[in-house]
Amino acid sequence: MGKRIRTVALLSVLMAPCLKVIAHHSNSSYQVDEIISLTGTVTEWQWVNPHTWLILAVEDEDGSVTEWAVEGRAPGILRRAGWHPTVFEAGEEVQVYASPSKDGSAVGIIARVTKADGTVLGNQPDFDIEAVAVTDRRGVSAAREVPDFSGVYFPYAPGAAAAPARPSNQPLPPPTRTGPTSDGSLGRRPTDPQLTPEYLAQWEVIAESRMGGSYEHDNIANCLPPGMPAMMGMAYGMEIMQTDDKITFFSEHQDALRRVYLDGREPTEAVLADATYAGYSTGRWEGDTLVVETVALTTKSFIDGSSPHSDQMTVHERIRFIEPDVLEDRITVNDPIALEEPWQVTRTYRRATYPNDELREFACAEGLRDRPH
Repeated sequence: MGKRIRTVALLSVLMAPCLKVIAHHSNSSYQVDEIISLTGTVTEWQWVNPHTWLILAVEDEDGSVTEWAVEGRAPGILRRAGWHPTVFEAGEEVQVYASPSKDGSAVGIIARVTKADGTVLGNQPDFDIEAVAVTDRRGVSAAREVPDFSGVYFPYAPGAAAAPARPSNQPLPPPTRTGPTSDGSLGRRPTDPQLTPEYLAQWEVIAESRMGGSYEHDNIANCLPPGMPAMMGMAYGMEIMQTDDKITFFSEHQDALRRVYLDGREPTEAVLADATYAGYSTGRWEGDTLVVETVALTTKSFIDGSSPHSDQMTVHERIRFIEPDVLEDRITVNDPIALEEPWQVTRTYRRATYPNDELREFACAEGLRDRPH
């Protein structure tokens, strides 16, 4: 298929205000005041954060083929502009308007895509795209008395014995380790999720990689979110923000975030097709207990930090105060493909008081940029 690539002067002028609006940290790599047109065949479509990528095979004028990588905006923005994880298929023909890379490489940033069927995909989100004429559900629980979970919490082990006192004149013994062994070298514990043979084989590959010192299967080392339900370990603490129609959990570790909707909404087909690390959570009150159901969880995450799962995994939680300021989360993970039986774990947290009720920004990617070379 022939390639048509040219600078579109008029389009460049028309698109300039649009491109200015979408300014992003990576735009400095592109000649944003120039627009080229690429017509080619899709070889790959990557629906990933922080940028999506459309990979094209474009035939040059001399008949040779060049692979172009064209960057798109983040999935959360593009979904509101009509895009979705399967909007492109390998082999289909598309026309792409893009700004080229300043270094002259076959890389660009998307302004607009036209599919062979005439569908036009822009990069400006419509934040009202899902607005429908429904009854306003805000404040539906305002008249109902429910516990207030708001606050900053840290992991807590009720009844845990205090460390034995050490004589002031006795030196500290040398440390024996820097942290728990989590590379798989100790095998699997009886309390770990009971994986089916297929997924146990996947775990063994992960463990072998980690034991060899590789970060390939280590989401945390790659600054990815811990995902659900692993994030509810909240090793660095969490903040809960509560309103009548939504509860938000924010973890200091990895700056991970999840929201639990309480207004009666259900996940749409678009949500179910766009799996994420935190998933999509809806909740309801049963007396003083918050019951939460989480679906749409990406298979890029792990159940407990290393145990893989299928796209059928769901998470059920029952969250309540078990004593003043002590919150309990009883978690049940179901996955008919990856688990031999439902996996259950209970997390407990204690609400902090001033001045210890603060979390610190994590900014994981800072370390990727500034780490020693």
